[in-house]
Amino acid sequence: MSATPARPSPVPRPTPAAPLEAAPPPLFAKVDALLKQGKSAEAISLAYRSTEDDVRRAFGLKLPKQWTHRELLERYLRPDMGLLVTLLPQLYAKYEPVRYGSGPPPSGDGVMELLRKIYAEPSLRRLSWTIGADSTLTSRPAAARAPAPRPAGDSG
Repeated sequence: MSATPARPSPVPRPTPAAPLEAAPPPLFAKVDALLKQGKSAEAISLAYRSTEDDVRRAFGLKLPKQWTHRELLERYLRPDMGLLVTLLPQLYAKYEPVRYGSGPPPSGDGVMELLRKIYAEPSLRRLSWTIGADSTLTSRPAAARAPAPRPAGDSG
């Protein structure tokens, strides 16, 4: 009599990776801390400069060094950028008096709300930090193409 062949041991199925949980960019904590310390000018400056850098990275924008912030806002913001077309100029409106020192000391009112709206946009969500299953922070830059600048006088 022949022995019944032994069943092979079951092969363990791979377990799916834990989903990544979206986390606010580290910028949020820095800006919020500065606001709480009463350093609203520093907070606004950090918020705008960092956000502008992230917009450039998210859309692959390569701008000439001599370009001003206004030229970026006027020539490179375009409809496929979603709400960034209106939100980034709103943040710039808070930044401009800080940059040029015009007017009364700035208020940090609304800065965190603007940052939350800006970083909720899909293009910047891809840049935001994520927490993996092992609790490490990683950033995920988005790949994008750079647009051709609009000719002077072209309204869009």
